[in-house]
Amino acid sequence: MLMFLKQLNQTFTKYLSWVVIATAVLALLLPNLFLWAAGITTYTLQFIMFTMGLTMKPADFSEVLRRPWQVFLVVITQYVFMPLSALALSTLFDLPTEIALGLLLVGSVPGGTSSNVIAYLANGNLPLSISSTSVSTLLSPLLTPLILSFYGGAYLDINFWTMFQSIIQVVLLPVLLGLVISHFLGRHTEKAERILPSFSSIAVLLVLAGTVSVNQQNLLSTGLVIFFIVWLHNLSGYGISYLICKLLKRDIPTTRTIAIEVGLQNTGLAANLGLAHFTPATALAAAAGTIVHTLFGTVYANLCRRRDQKDSTRHSIIHPIKIQS
Repeated sequence: MLMFLKQLNQTFTKYLSWVVIATAVLALLLPNLFLWAAGITTYTLQFIMFTMGLTMKPADFSEVLRRPWQVFLVVITQYVFMPLSALALSTLFDLPTEIALGLLLVGSVPGGTSSNVIAYLANGNLPLSISSTSVSTLLSPLLTPLILSFYGGAYLDINFWTMFQSIIQVVLLPVLLGLVISHFLGRHTEKAERILPSFSSIAVLLVLAGTVSVNQQNLLSTGLVIFFIVWLHNLSGYGISYLICKLLKRDIPTTRTIAIEVGLQNTGLAANLGLAHFTPATALAAAAGTIVHTLFGTVYANLCRRRDQKDSTRHSIIHPIKIQS
């Protein structure tokens, strides 16, 4: 069983974009099979956050101590630029109120847990990725409802404290519980950490399937438009990150990681907040975002790896290894 789950996790990581697309298509074609998943989105997301806390180690925050300004550069860019980008796109495309609020939700949540996988595949700065995701997640109970209440009031009346309590319950408490168990029972949880990513991956797919199933008609009616807008939002995160890193003269692995962290949002949390506090249509951008972020992220990671391979080959040709006689 352990080997099966380990192999399952490796397969999920290897074929991440295809698994996500297949799940979304199945939920779109057969929504009745996954409507139940929408009803347990809160619990599913709590489990994902719990596994995140359970696998955290003090070393994961090493980048915060070594280069705190880089981590907070990611967090500030994420929470300041991405909501503004969502507002700009909503205005440009004249999106309906609920869909516009959903895009703002995507721009106001912390970095997605899949960003760590994408950063690894892109040969990025993995400690920076893990630290940034952890810090932005821990700050989300305060910053996400604050941003939503500040900007989202243009669309609907948003209660800061209700949103704050919801994110505390869904994100912060499960993460802290996982951290406490990991701290006191670390020896016993090490074996479980090998299979936790498999369960977490399945949970992510359930959130996606549930969100797509309740938004079937909305997704079919909007067609490719919502996917295009969400991709532009995602792409804007990559673009601003590359611009900032170029100005600050950051190295390639760090630049890639910051771009991934800013561009990839926790669409599962955005979907949960949309379904719990608003309407299914508000979760539409999150449903599209899960597909777009993962697909573009894996494509971006593959392009990065190919570039590294070409650079490595070119370097070996220019500087051939000398064989000693």
